[in-house]
Amino acid sequence: MNPNRISRRNFNHAVGLALAALPLLANAQAFPSKPIRIVVPFAAGGPTDLMARAIAKNMSASLGQPVIVDNKPGGGGVIGMSEVARGPADGYTMVFPSILAVTNPALMPNYPFDTLRDFAPLTVVGFIPHAVVVKPDFPAKTLQDLVAMAKAKPDSLSYGSSGNGTSAHLGAALFAQRAGIRATHVPYRGAGPAVQDLLGGQIQFMFLDMSSALAQIKAGKLRALAVAPKSRFAGLPEVPTVAEQGYPGFDVHGWYGLLLKAGTPAPVMQRLYAEVKRALDTQEVREIFQAQGIEPGGMPPAEFTALVRDDLALWKRTVEQLNITLQ
Repeated sequence: MNPNRISRRNFNHAVGLALAALPLLANAQAFPSKPIRIVVPFAAGGPTDLMARAIAKNMSASLGQPVIVDNKPGGGGVIGMSEVARGPADGYTMVFPSILAVTNPALMPNYPFDTLRDFAPLTVVGFIPHAVVVKPDFPAKTLQDLVAMAKAKPDSLSYGSSGNGTSAHLGAALFAQRAGIRATHVPYRGAGPAVQDLLGGQIQFMFLDMSSALAQIKAGKLRALAVAPKSRFAGLPEVPTVAEQGYPGFDVHGWYGLLLKAGTPAPVMQRLYAEVKRALDTQEVREIFQAQGIEPGGMPPAEFTALVRDDLALWKRTVEQLNITLQ
């Protein structure tokens, strides 16, 4: 076979690939040519809304196009996620769900999306750690004390959450399984009523997200026995992790991340990731987040995709093993 012919064939193939890529490169260079929308699948005023508006303001100035926050609450995030799932894969609409994007598929038999097939994870915007909290005068002074109390009188302790299937519920249920204790779950309509009953003694402990817990812990209204992620929380460096207190590998984290529609061109995703990461690295955004107990994210798309995959597997396994339902 003539080697020159092989070289010419390879050359022609390479030229063809380059020509085919030109439209994508041109679109990426022109991106964005119109406003970008961040769909927040929750009501205005919560931590997701705060994070979205902080980065949107910063990104607008850098991109030269408005970045608009659009609140679409309802359906456990499904309504907002539908905005991206049914739209074009062009990067002009992103959705900003919480960890519900990986817990709902485990809890809802008819969940309408495959999170990894239908969406392209961009980055985690913020992590919100959970703390194991009790009221200040609760007898248990450590996590080991709490476990000892629960083992001494099975089913005598109750824990609250902001609702069935929330990360607070799942995290506490997973811990009870790991610790070998039986405790009763009491779901509430939001964290506020749960905290009030915790302080009143109707429930004994909670896995409370730091956006709700931090100010009350620092004010002495709540006491933290542990934090749930694998690493200590910078805002409460003196509080040990669950893993440090006898449960190695325990790592429950709440995250809020940006997803695009699957098939969004890689150059567009790279541009958006760079802009979000740059916004997260600014002092202004970091201060806004840290005041709310939020740890800024910024992991690259490949790492976020791996996190989504791992969390989907974790919560599916947990829900099946513990027979957790939304009822």
